[in-house]
Amino acid sequence: MSRLGFNKSTVYHGETCLGELDVIPTGNKSFQFPNNEIRIHHISQMSERCLPLSVLLTISSSSVRCKLESSSPVKQPLLDLHAACFYELKTAVVLIGDEEMHLVAMPSKLKRFPCFWCCLVPARLYDACLGMLNMRCLSIVFDLDETLIVANTMKSFEDRIEVLTGWIAQESDPIRVAGMSSELKRYVEDRALLKQYAENDAVTDNGLTYDVKLEEVPVNAVGNERVIRPVIRLPDKNIVLTRINPEIRDTSVLVRLRPAWEDLRSYLIAKGRKRFEVYICTMAERDYALEMWRLLDPGTHLISPKQLLNRVVCVKSGARKSLLNVFQDRNCHPRMAMVIDDRLKVWEEKDQPRVHVVPAFTPYYAPQAETANAVPVLCVARNVACNVRGGFFKEFDENYLRRVSEHFYEDEVLNLPSAPDVCSYLMPEDASFVPNASTSVPMAEGMNGSEVAHRLNLQDARNVDLKSERSQPVAPSASIYASPSFRSMISSDKPSLLGPIQAPEILNKQRAGYYPPSHGTASSFSAGFQPLVSEAKRDEVFHGYGLPKKNLPQVGQLSDVGVAHNQPYLNNKRGPTDSGNSNPLQPSLSIGVLQEIGQRCGSRIEYRSILSSSREWQFSYEVLLTGEKVGFGMGKTRKDAQQQAADNALRGLADKYVTFIISRSETANKDPDNQLSETENGFLWESDSDDSEGDEMRSSSSLASQQVQKRVDSSRFPEPLKRNRVV
Repeated sequence: MSRLGFNKSTVYHGETCLGELDVIPTGNKSFQFPNNEIRIHHISQMSERCLPLSVLLTISSSSVRCKLESSSPVKQPLLDLHAACFYELKTAVVLIGDEEMHLVAMPSKLKRFPCFWCCLVPARLYDACLGMLNMRCLSIVFDLDETLIVANTMKSFEDRIEVLTGWIAQESDPIRVAGMSSELKRYVEDRALLKQYAENDAVTDNGLTYDVKLEEVPVNAVGNERVIRPVIRLPDKNIVLTRINPEIRDTSVLVRLRPAWEDLRSYLIAKGRKRFEVYICTMAERDYALEMWRLLDPGTHLISPKQLLNRVVCVKSGARKSLLNVFQDRNCHPRMAMVIDDRLKVWEEKDQPRVHVVPAFTPYYAPQAETANAVPVLCVARNVACNVRGGFFKEFDENYLRRVSEHFYEDEVLNLPSAPDVCSYLMPEDASFVPNASTSVPMAEGMNGSEVAHRLNLQDARNVDLKSERSQPVAPSASIYASPSFRSMISSDKPSLLGPIQAPEILNKQRAGYYPPSHGTASSFSAGFQPLVSEAKRDEVFHGYGLPKKNLPQVGQLSDVGVAHNQPYLNNKRGPTDSGNSNPLQPSLSIGVLQEIGQRCGSRIEYRSILSSSREWQFSYEVLLTGEKVGFGMGKTRKDAQQQAADNALRGLADKYVTFIISRSETANKDPDNQLSETENGFLWESDSDDSEGDEMRSSSSLASQQVQKRVDSSRFPEPLKRNRVV
């Protein structure tokens, strides 16, 4: 016990004694080192651009457990340790069980040296996140089935073809028959391709013959077996044919890749710089998941072979996905990660704010859904990721680092700045996209898990006999909204190669009151189409776009591009909505349109919170375009205020645009080359030049250096210590 009444602990680096320090509790917390010994295991790596305290507070906001200072004559080794950590942006690391206590050298207003703040975080997490923050990198987690791909075997094709044939035979509406017939044709065509591949190791398409190419699998589920798979790629159709078990032709699979995946992939690794660390979280079987990801990333640019087995996370059916499970190796903190998935509720509730929900990929039921919108679904996801990364690091570099650097040893740890969080920038409005009818497909388009489980595992598993199911009588109904939908039943366990087995009795109960779904062709897609879909599923999908459940439009009220027109009046049974708003989707669309304007201009739309002057309207936001204020709004919630601000901004920009067009029309003939440029594929491209990225890195590093110099000046280290730098 020291003379001040605090616990005194002896500091060791390895077996070398450096001296003694007093352990000062922070707030109401008390902490005692084991055996009153502070045994430094190692010195952390040097940070290139981030203050160590900023990293520690990012991965644990309540990590400061105690302070260390000296109440007795200080030995030189402790002063050297403090100076080395302070100047070189390092920490001294003490291992305590499965956690790390980082000793952060702090500046002192009273020149009380050496002095440290002690931050406790999970082992290995600091090094991983430090590297990501230095490289301006975040993490992105992808789902596979119905998010990036849809895969089928011969058996799954035959099952779906037979189901559709039965539905067509029962349907009397010619429009619906035409829609289902078009879907059936797509299934038949792909089945024919897969049949050629399975039997001949070659396919003929549009008069051209494609032979298999043998591709080596770098890593499989076992991790040590060399596997060569016969693969045919049809890039023009986004189709890949592969064989999960190369020795068994019945495991042949036709995989449809979601359009614009190559564009999204190229953004993630533009010019060799990783903007995001990539992970996969799926409910599919492991061999299947590894092969599907290999098809998506054949060059292993997104995930290296050494990382693959740890980064492809397969969740058991019925369990919820969790970012803590994805990052079980402590290679990232959830607040630095975002998720791309077609379902929200499969994620733990605490992770749902970090999920960007995309409409389910349905290439057979609604292929036009991917092309009907000006910006493809995965391009929207790319823009969302771009905005998240830009917003996160802008806050981190311009505000957070500065605020952290202003703290001294004597300051209270209760008033520390809040670190940026991905969920703060993953606003639903970023999508600028209203989900289309593909989210309500009445039948899952991927493989039936039980059928493939039998073929891949070579077990004597019994497949579900859909023939007996379809022989059950179908009770006609005046409304297609009969019993819980076939879609919701199928979606509860997403299809995959080795997914859950649906019990026949459950299928029979679902089918008993099922009326054949309506279908529509591309030209009649919005004409009276009302597929079955559970309220839970509808709520789940639309929640990701910030649309309240009570304002959800029926699918029949959506145009080909997925935007509702005069929504309350298209359904005579419903009439006006409860809110009385004639167009309840208009605010969200305003935000989406404004976001698209920003993308076209190559600038980000920013919503800045400002102090509200009204007691009734608690939130106030202003909209900035290229740093200039273009709108202002107030509301009782943050989203209401942002929507109002976007609406006002659009009105103001519309007036400016009219004036601009008038002035341009007068000079159009004189200067025909002066035209507005459009962004490629609707992408909001960041500055991808090496010089630009390098300038950002150098600017950020310079900022960190300036903050260190500022702290040095303010803390007034003795000159000998300023020159003394010990590793």
